[in-house]
Amino acid sequence: MSTLGPWAVSPTKHRTLIVSAQGFHVTALEEVSPDDAALMAAAPALLAALQKTRAMVWHMTGDDAACAPWNELLPHIDAAIANATGD
Repeated sequence: MSTLGPWAVSPTKHRTLIVSAQGFHVTALEEVSPDDAALMAAAPALLAALQKTRAMVWHMTGDDAACAPWNELLPHIDAAIANATGD
C-alpha cells in the first residue's frame, strides 16, 4: 500500500521530510539536494500522469502497428509504471 499524494517537501534544520497531504511522513532524508527532494515529492503526480498517458496512447493506437512511434513508447511506460507500483 502506498501513501496517497500529493506529497510535499518539508525541510527542517537537520533533515528533509517528504510529507503527504494528509500530514503523514513519507520519508525523512538526512542528505538530499532540493532538486532530488522535489523529484521524490512529485512521484505520485508523475505516476498518475504516466498512467493516464499510457491509457491515452492505448486508446489512440490499440494494436495498430501503423502507430509504431506511439507503440514504441508503451513498453517503456509499462516498465516505469511496474517499477513504481511493484507489479
